[in-house]
Amino acid sequence: MSACNGTLRSRKPQLADSIEKLDEMVDGLAVAIPGAVADSIREALGVTFAAAIKDAVQAAVAEALAEARAGRELTPPPPPEVPVAPPSPVVIKPSRWARVKAALGRMRRWAARKAAPVVARLALGWAVTRMIAGATARSRPAAIVTTVTGTTAGLGGYFLGPVGAAVLLGLVAAALAASAAFAAPAVRLLAAFRDDSV
Repeated sequence: MSACNGTLRSRKPQLADSIEKLDEMVDGLAVAIPGAVADSIREALGVTFAAAIKDAVQAAVAEALAEARAGRELTPPPPPEVPVAPPSPVVIKPSRWARVKAALGRMRRWAARKAAPVVARLALGWAVTRMIAGATARSRPAAIVTTVTGTTAGLGGYFLGPVGAAVLLGLVAAALAASAAFAAPAVRLLAAFRDDSV
């Protein structure tokens, strides 16, 4: 308390004092709560919990002993019966000629599966080549253009050297592919007309 004007006045509580009191209360609760909880659990579950654990252990031991006794009392199962295989039939080996014929048949089926698409493409290519060659042979201007183009490409490749020949060959191949792509519908149309006329 402080004296001011001859009167006694109480001192105002400070924030630091309040914090100090609250800190002391928290410390006291931190010590008291765990002990109180432990005591209340011991009071509530002490006897009951111990009895429950004891009963559970006894029941588990009794069950294990009962299973062990039941396992000893059971008789072992009878051995499984092994099925008796019927006598194997006598296998007659095929003759050499039969094996050769079977091998040739397998080879023929393999060739038919693998070679048939290739042969079909070759036949189509040969038919297109014959059609173009026939049209070229019957047409004098087409034969002259073909001869001049081939001769020019050959001489150009000779004079240009290996790199120039490769470039020229690439350009000629591109031109042939483009003309074939443009001419394919016309070739199909001509082939259809030819089939209808026969």
